[in-house]
Amino acid sequence: MILAGCSSGDAPSYPLDKELARGSVQKAMQAWVDGKTPKELQPDIVVGDPAWEQGKKLVSFEIVADEETTDGSNLHIRVKRKLDSSESKVTYIVGTTPVVTIFPQ
Repeated sequence: MILAGCSSGDAPSYPLDKELARGSVQKAMQAWVDGKTPKELQPDIVVGDPAWEQGKKLVSFEIVADEETTDGSNLHIRVKRKLDSSESKVTYIVGTTPVVTIFPQ
């Protein structure tokens, strides 16, 4: 007997809210610029960025919208960021279910 439509591989395990993901990255990066810590965003947003956790100062950032991709469950957002002594492009992996999580790739 074959059961059609019962494959769990067809849908993402965790639904993605792209607008929430984008807005959360914007909010997190601005909080970093403003001198806040990742813990201050919890429980709404969980951020695991080693540079931020080590106390490095984010001077400025720019979200590179045209380099955004998704795997269905996570949004991969590229951010140009300027720290005290360096500039780099970082891809953040952002999930929105069950909570918003932001981690560099």
